[in-house]
Amino acid sequence: MPRIRKPDCGHTTLKVLVVIYNIFFWLVGATILSVGIYAEFEKRNYEAVSDVLLNPSTVLIVLGAFMFILTFIGCVGALRENILLLKIFGWTITIVFMLQLIAAIIAIVFKTKAKELVSSGFSSALENYYDDPDIHFAVDAVQQKLECCGGFDFNDWDKNIYFACQDPGSCGVPFSCCVSTKEDMVMNTQCGVNVREGDPHPFAVDDTIYIRGCTDALLVWFQDHLDIFIGLTLGVCLPQLLGSFLTFLFIGKIQNGQFQ
Repeated sequence: MPRIRKPDCGHTTLKVLVVIYNIFFWLVGATILSVGIYAEFEKRNYEAVSDVLLNPSTVLIVLGAFMFILTFIGCVGALRENILLLKIFGWTITIVFMLQLIAAIIAIVFKTKAKELVSSGFSSALENYYDDPDIHFAVDAVQQKLECCGGFDFNDWDKNIYFACQDPGSCGVPFSCCVSTKEDMVMNTQCGVNVREGDPHPFAVDDTIYIRGCTDALLVWFQDHLDIFIGLTLGVCLPQLLGSFLTFLFIGKIQNGQFQ
């Protein structure tokens, strides 16, 4: 009859590492989930209902719930030395890592398509500017920080019914498009009203509003901060690789030590 061997030091060390790894990211997932739920409840104070795909709180809830459930499975699998649960955890984070790697390669190879996606996403955000407080805040932040206006240019604001030129007095842009200087003590929130009336040449309004489109501004900003994005990507991917490596190493230890 085969004799069950007592776990060795390496076995115990791996078990502790896998458990600590899962508990840490379980807490991270719980935090992200809590922030997402809080943000979603806060949004209920507004009457507008946003597109779920453009809702940052939905992204946080989905991401947080995924991490919470997956790391719970990994933690239970490690504590009980359940090979099935450990394989579910290990293969899932491996697949997630591969999908991220594929997405990064696609983004690099198909730069033109990436620009189209950015343009499409920002165009959709302009249309929902007043329908979602999160989008409203994000668009204003981008336009002010990057000193840009609209997607391709400031005339893209015609896609929003509140700024479209079809209605008298509405042919304008949000105040976040307005050029601000250090001398401006108080922001003039009406500076964008009727600024697009008569289809003016960009250089005729460049002292009032930003004329550069935010699609190009975002892409330039991304290129300028590419080293930071590479660092963030490594910061996300390396822990996944570590978790996958430790998990499959632990599975091997369990299988080798069960019957010897």
